[in-house]
Amino acid sequence: MPDYWIGERIRRSNYNSAGTYQQLSALRYMDNPARDGRSPACWSSGIGSLNVHYSSGPNNHMFYLLANGGTSRCNGAVVAGIGNDKAARIWYRAITDFMTASTNYRGARTDALNAAASLYGAGSAEYNAVASAYAAINVQ
Repeated sequence: MPDYWIGERIRRSNYNSAGTYQQLSALRYMDNPARDGRSPACWSSGIGSLNVHYSSGPNNHMFYLLANGGTSRCNGAVVAGIGNDKAARIWYRAITDFMTASTNYRGARTDALNAAASLYGAGSAEYNAVASAYAAINVQ
């Protein structure tokens, strides 16, 4: 089962002096992006001024909610998850078939919805879950 931590194996602080790994911290946290102290969980108009690695926080949180479901850290919205496999299929289709280098958050929402529609149908539970997950990070 994924833990939604990114880069935990490259953190030296996760290894003791004998080299034994103990998962204590990560570079990013998809379930709670703000846990790293730099990444927002929610979209806002000032997000473009952040380093690209930190500004990925809202989409990380969106994906976590889409896959697992849960309560948004942005607005308290409750999202019903669709599972890792379906969320991954939608996100992969969105980034390979629809997104470009200049895609912004609103465009990512549109592209993820288009991907969900192409895979599962417009108005499907998966399509509606994408819409709910983006609304949960304040992207309409």
